Amino acid sequence: MLTAFGARARIGSSLPGTSRIGVVIMAKAYGGISPVTLEENLDVLVDKEQPLHAADLMSLSDMAPEELMLLRNAWQSMDTGRREEVVGWLIDISEDNLDADFNDLFRFCLRDESPDVRAKAIEGLWECDDRTLVTPLIFLLEHDPFENVKAAAAMALGKFAVLSQNGKMLEKDGERIRELLMKTVQNVQESGEIRRRAMEAVAPFNTSDVKQIIEKAYKSEQIEMKCSAVYAMGKSCDVQWLPIILAELRSPHDAMRYEASNACGELGEEPAVSHLIPLFEDDDHQTQLSAISAVGAIGGSLARKALLHCLKSSDDLAVDAAQEALESLETGDETLSFNSDAYPARPTR
Repeated sequence: MLTAFGARARIGSSLPGTSRIGVVIMAKAYGGISPVTLEENLDVLVDKEQPLHAADLMSLSDMAPEELMLLRNAWQSMDTGRREEVVGWLIDISEDNLDADFNDLFRFCLRDESPDVRAKAIEGLWECDDRTLVTPLIFLLEHDPFENVKAAAAMALGKFAVLSQNGKMLEKDGERIRELLMKTVQNVQESGEIRRRAMEAVAPFNTSDVKQIIEKAYKSEQIEMKCSAVYAMGKSCDVQWLPIILAELRSPHDAMRYEASNACGELGEEPAVSHLIPLFEDDDHQTQLSAISAVGAIGGSLARKALLHCLKSSDDLAVDAAQEALESLETGDETLSFNSDAYPARPTR
């Protein structure tokens, strides 16, 4: 799921904690609206002149096969802009509402004629770890003609690379993923954006050739590629990269400090805590919050002391992040751990 400091939000776009039935009940309670059928909701979705509402869109959650068929038929009637708008809203709702499940819709949108819809559909499937997604993602990375779709597919495969390394996928699937990502990184015909996303995704395999690719990328003169290299260092979970990562915490580039903070959280090495604490006051908000989360993920007595001090900050977001980190430390909860199957997404710099 997109981190709190990278997630998009629309005021009033979600109804947290409500089921599909609950949406109808709340709509009736607050607006006196009569329950409507799925067909009526689809009529509204197709009409681009009609404003979108979260209550209507929740009817697309956890659809039965016959409902999905109705949606497929209606989807063909929507113009491209409307389809992109609907998928964007569904991503927002699913970020805020744990009851929302639009995976079936996102899956068939992987074949949408619009590259922006396809890319958004991949984003929408970020939480889904169903191995049957591997084949369509591989197909998109290999054959889609659009850069944004291929880059999104590469990033999504990184989640399955983590699962593979943790023994939660078939070995043959992990090998397919590794081979394609390596092939993509080494393909000079691909754009720099696609190649760097593939490098990020293949990093969890941490083979000797992966290490060479990361090292080469770090020497690039392009800041985006260098940032991706530092991100990959963290995802490799290899402490050999720690000196480089710690040095980049002092980078003049906001994006690099942010990636270095995340990488420290991934490695989980306690000596990094003292280097991260100064970033609690970083001018870049994303870097600041990333450092706080990383310290919480690493843990230890110094981390706890620093987080307690952060509670006195005048910055509400920093206080909230520190509180969450402290609660995780106190309960032994691992939800803040960067080095996990969760493979959290991050804001794209």
